[in-house]
Amino acid sequence: MAKKQTFSTPVIILIVVIVIGAIAFFAYKNTNVTGNVLANFENCREEQVAYEEQEEYMKTEYYMETVPYTDRECEDKSLVYKVVKGECKNQYDGWFENTPASYSCTITNLDSEAGTFSMRIGFNVQGQQLDETQSKLIYPQSSETFTVTRDSKIDNCYCVETVPTKQVCRDVTKYRDEQRERQVTAYRPVTKYKTEKICE
Repeated sequence: MAKKQTFSTPVIILIVVIVIGAIAFFAYKNTNVTGNVLANFENCREEQVAYEEQEEYMKTEYYMETVPYTDRECEDKSLVYKVVKGECKNQYDGWFENTPASYSCTITNLDSEAGTFSMRIGFNVQGQQLDETQSKLIYPQSSETFTVTRDSKIDNCYCVETVPTKQVCRDVTKYRDEQRERQVTAYRPVTKYKTEKICE
């Protein structure tokens, strides 16, 4: 029969000391890891971080617009008239009296306004023009006769009128560009800040 092995008291005490030491060592290592994690959380901080955002605002916009307007235009127009040329009479030498050469032209004012008409009236005598200029105010729908005489033999007669003018005005629609303004919605970038937690 084999002899049962027994351990002495010092050996048992040594084994217990080794086991307790091992437990204490591992417990210390775990304590250091937990402490490092807590230390890392304790190093976090809050900082203001900039970012960009589109902001809406109202602004004034200028533009050109074509608009109508009324303008008054005036122009000079000749009065409406008519001329009636009379008989060109040559000089007549009679036994008892002499009749000078004569000629007449009649102007009728057909317009609605009065005007001063001028008439250059005369004779052609041996290649020369012998005339005179007469002026007369003629009222609307009225007539005036211009007459010339000359105590000589003539070749022929003539009359040339100068017609007065009146100003005729009328309203016309024209267009021009004018500046206008309006309020419109626009966007612009703005810098804003927000708080962020930063850990090291």
